[in-house]
Amino acid sequence: MKFRRILLLGGAFFLVIAKFAIDVVEKNVELGVGGLGLIRELMTLAAFAALYLVVDAVAARRESTPVRKLGFVFIALCAMILMVIVESVSGIQGFDTKSLTLIPLDYPTIFLSSLVSVVYGIFAITVFRLLRDLVLINRKPATRRNLLIFSGLLVATTASCLMTPPRDTSIVTSILFSLSVLFAVINSFRLPWIVYLTKREKLFSLAFGFFLFIGFVSLSVLVGGGSSLVSRSILYYSHPLREFIFLVTLFATVYAGMAFVSTLFHLPTAEAFDRKRSEVSSLHTLSKLVTQVFDFNELVDNVTAMTLQVVEASCCWLEMIRTSGVEGALGSSAYSVRVAGMRNITQEEIDVLVPPEVRGIREAVMTERKPIVVDDVERDFRFAHLKKRQALAGSFVVVPLISHTGLIGILYAAKKDSFGFVRDDVDVISAFADQATVAIENSRLIRESIDKERLYREMLVAQEMQKKLLPQHLPSAPNVDLDAVSTPAFEVGGDYYDFMELPDGRIGIVVGDVSGKGVSAAFYMSEMKGIFQALGRNCTSPKEFMVKANEALAGSIDKHSFVSLIYAILDVHTGELIIARAGHCPMLHIGADVAYVRPNGLGMGLSRGPTFDDAIAEEVISLKAGDVCILYTDGITEARRGDDEFGYERLMTVARAARGRTATEIKDEILRTVSTFTEQRANDDDLTLVVLKWHGPDGRG
Repeated sequence: MKFRRILLLGGAFFLVIAKFAIDVVEKNVELGVGGLGLIRELMTLAAFAALYLVVDAVAARRESTPVRKLGFVFIALCAMILMVIVESVSGIQGFDTKSLTLIPLDYPTIFLSSLVSVVYGIFAITVFRLLRDLVLINRKPATRRNLLIFSGLLVATTASCLMTPPRDTSIVTSILFSLSVLFAVINSFRLPWIVYLTKREKLFSLAFGFFLFIGFVSLSVLVGGGSSLVSRSILYYSHPLREFIFLVTLFATVYAGMAFVSTLFHLPTAEAFDRKRSEVSSLHTLSKLVTQVFDFNELVDNVTAMTLQVVEASCCWLEMIRTSGVEGALGSSAYSVRVAGMRNITQEEIDVLVPPEVRGIREAVMTERKPIVVDDVERDFRFAHLKKRQALAGSFVVVPLISHTGLIGILYAAKKDSFGFVRDDVDVISAFADQATVAIENSRLIRESIDKERLYREMLVAQEMQKKLLPQHLPSAPNVDLDAVSTPAFEVGGDYYDFMELPDGRIGIVVGDVSGKGVSAAFYMSEMKGIFQALGRNCTSPKEFMVKANEALAGSIDKHSFVSLIYAILDVHTGELIIARAGHCPMLHIGADVAYVRPNGLGMGLSRGPTFDDAIAEEVISLKAGDVCILYTDGITEARRGDDEFGYERLMTVARAARGRTATEIKDEILRTVSTFTEQRANDDDLTLVVLKWHGPDGRG
């Protein structure tokens, strides 16, 4: 590969030197060789084609962020403008015009025009290559097509000038030039990379976009204007090269302007995007801790640190609750509290805010077992004891840590200002609390794993804990009948289902299956729950959720594992059901026809970027009154009796026969039939089943 680049550079250098020699000789000697002008232009094009291959090979080996690419172009642009200044003060005599042809007046003019043209040509090639990379980020099928059309028009416009004198323009060239500008504008709308920039990167992008736009406008005037010394130098050197440089400069001008405007519009949401990315990143880190760290103190330290960082709290701490010698066994008897970890607060200050002798916010959380938000500490009756003391916090979020046995701890986060927390803060802290519960329970299980009998007993406990992570209540709607069940093959499993009530009367339904079984699958199942809770409300379509969830999951999942998922969004007012599938079992739809719904999709964690994004497809179904939809994992269809599987046909048959019953009865009938088929043997795989029955807009179906 290195030898090939050296060979290309050597060939380009030879052609440039040969052309320079011809220009010097032609200054005083009429060579009289037929077609010499065409030969000169072909030598130039061949030289720059070789240079493009070299630049392309070098750029392909160096990964860089979009902002760094813009910064590199900005530095190169400054160098080009400096070269213009140097040429203008060089004192060369310039050119004379004769019969639409430029004639250099001295040898320094020939040398400088060659030098300027070669440098500007390399600059144009590099800029085109970098802009191509930016346009193709997160590309769609039409993106590559539009870029190829522009590239073809760019080459065609350049080639159309081969036989045209420097000061003349043909009709064909004008038409091709106009089409090239049109497709340059079309490609300039491809700016998806701006969305994923941090606020700091957006500020750099804004500055680079502005200065690049101003710089390329100036460069376009210099190169495109026929009277400037730079334009005349490049025209003399090569008319096709001048057209190529001018078109690339116009493309860069439009793209820089669009980048500036787009970044300006995205800047107000930069902080929100940074925050969401920080939330997902923290969930990743915490999920890794669940599987990799079993030291209790380290877990608590990480949970409090992440809580403080993500919700920008002024302080936070985690309390562990112990009653009758057993953590989490909460009842009417006395309990003890131990602060396991704290950030930016002392034990004395905690005792002031939540004193053990006062029945306040701690007892409220222990009773209600759900997150509590205190917007104004001074006005909240649970902090009445603080009225005569110094206020240490203005607002609070208090979240319980609930395991299989009950409440095991409480996570506190506080801000100095009143009304400091929003709903997203509560959701994030709740997700952290769920993960912390899993992590703390795992830590306890490992500590007690010395004795095999106790390890087995604690694994049963983990099963109950995992059930707590599944929905405890089904969404309620008069025109929808829902029921669900999930049973692991071992004590814990990798199957997952969840519901989310979305804005505008929509319900999100997700069913997932982690490859493998047992504890490792359960860990990824808990991570999937955190990702769904963090991203679900911010995604307007199933495909958008799949793409973002895959980005969140791909960085942490083991290379030998993957997650299959099916996600449906139901509009409870219209009955419209939108479905996307990531390598999961097809959904069974029982309506006027009975069929499996199979939108395309690739399992999560197997790939990232365009390969996964392009593989995901959505399908829309308009449900009629009485329609039934069944989402499940392969534990249903792959249930075995000897060498025979339960299969899709048996599932379709039993569901069709039971379609007139309620969702619960349909679920029970499917489970009973599967159990009968397997002769009541234990499950070989995790089994999950969600049944949805639509009663129509008026709820009478």
